[in-house]
Amino acid sequence: MRQWTLIANARGRYSRGSTETLLDQDLNVIFKTGSLDDLMASLKQQLGRLHVEPGDFVGRGARSSLFPTTYLALKQRDAKDWVSGLGLSLTHQGKMHYIEYHHIFPKSLLAKRNYEKAEINEIANFAFISGRANRAITNKEPRKYLPEIIKARGEEALTGQLIPTDPALWELDAYPAFLQWRRTRLAAELNRLLGLGPSE
Repeated sequence: MRQWTLIANARGRYSRGSTETLLDQDLNVIFKTGSLDDLMASLKQQLGRLHVEPGDFVGRGARSSLFPTTYLALKQRDAKDWVSGLGLSLTHQGKMHYIEYHHIFPKSLLAKRNYEKAEINEIANFAFISGRANRAITNKEPRKYLPEIIKARGEEALTGQLIPTDPALWELDAYPAFLQWRRTRLAAELNRLLGLGPSE
C-alpha cells in the first residue's frame, strides 16, 4: 500500500482527470477485491508505466507531483543541509533552519543567458537546504560556492543531494549537461524509493 501511495503521488494519479472519478475507481477495487495488484494494475493502465524516466523532469518545477517525491528520495539517501550538517527535516524550527529549495544555478544568471523559465525552475536545478544556507549563497555561480561547500562538509554534501562533483558541470555554459546528468540520477533515485526497476 505504501508503494502504491508513493507511486500515485509521484506520477500524479489524481491530477490527470476527475479526482472523484479516479477515487471512485480506486475505492471500488478496494471494496470489491481488496487486491493491491488490482490497484497497481489500474494505476499502470492510467499512466502507461509506473517508473520515473529522466524526461519526466523536463520543465517540471515545484508544483509538479515529482517535487515532494524528490524531497523524500533525497531525504532517504540522508541528504544534509550545507551549513548545519543536519539531515533534511520539515520539523526544523525557525526561519534560518527551515528547509527550502535552492536553485543550484541561480535564476538571475540563467535568465541573463536567455534560458526559459521552465528550464530555470526545473526540479533538476533544486537542492534542499536551510534558509540560512540559501541566503548565504545568494546568486553565486556554482563554480564559486560548491568548492566552499565541499571544503566545509566534504563531497558527500553534494553527492547526498545528487549534485555532480565534476567542476566542469558547474560552469554556466554546462547548464544543459548538468540538467541531463541530474535528471538521470534523480529518476534512478526516485525509482529506488518507489521500489521499481527502470522498465516497470
